[in-house]
Amino acid sequence: MIKRSIKVKVLKETPRTITIQLMTLNRKMPVPRQDFEQRVREGEYEVIGGYELEESQS
Repeated sequence: MIKRSIKVKVLKETPRTITIQLMTLNRKMPVPRQDFEQRVREGEYEVIGGYELEESQS
């Protein structure tokens, strides 16, 4: 099975959510920050235009 990433662009960041644009669908969607960063780490999202992951707070 080939796993492909979804190309997204970060439009807006708040302490709790990140608003992304799904490039292939041309849709905007707010995502909880924790879920977004997990998806980036797992390769589910490919961020276009750059994004710095926050250090995990343990």
